[in-house]
Amino acid sequence: MDTDMDEKLFRYYLELKGPEAGEWNCSPQCLHAEMVTRNYIRKSFKLNEGIQVCNVGIGTGDWDDYLGYWLKGMGWLTSIDINKEICEIFAYRQKCEQHPNPSKVLCKSIFDPGLPKGQFDIVTLIGSAINESGDFKRCLDSCFSLLKQEGYLMLMAGLNNGSLEMLEIYIRETAFQVEHNKKYEDYPEYPFYICKIKNKTS
Repeated sequence: MDTDMDEKLFRYYLELKGPEAGEWNCSPQCLHAEMVTRNYIRKSFKLNEGIQVCNVGIGTGDWDDYLGYWLKGMGWLTSIDINKEICEIFAYRQKCEQHPNPSKVLCKSIFDPGLPKGQFDIVTLIGSAINESGDFKRCLDSCFSLLKQEGYLMLMAGLNNGSLEMLEIYIRETAFQVEHNKKYEDYPEYPFYICKIKNKTS
């Protein structure tokens, strides 16, 4: 029994409902974004035997949990985050909760040259992850480098931070194209978009 990790996990559960995060986590805006994003990947991507998916930026791990359930019996998930404590708590929580298809956790920067290149059918980049990387273009370059030749990037981000405009400028200078893009503005407080991007040559 790891009492130190148990204490960290207990604090993690408390913080989800604490003053800093609880109100947002329980809000209609947050629940709507989660529902739409999960439904998007379920409807927009086909599951094939042995599919390999990578998520960049674990955060609370809810999205990674969902991806693992979605892939169960068909494929596997790799989760990347630069924060050591986030990685440790997420991996330990999935073990304690007995997730049936736990993620392979890599505690690395998305800019780490040692990441597995060209191995994933889908890479997902959700919420504030692209802005938190500190370099929009370089982050996309790194995500694309993880993809197989016929792989896809699924990007979900807020509309208020200019990332959609930056994405459009970026894509014009690359060998990738936006196959599908949709804006969600049901809640003006948190408008966002989700897009599916592929290699033009695939």
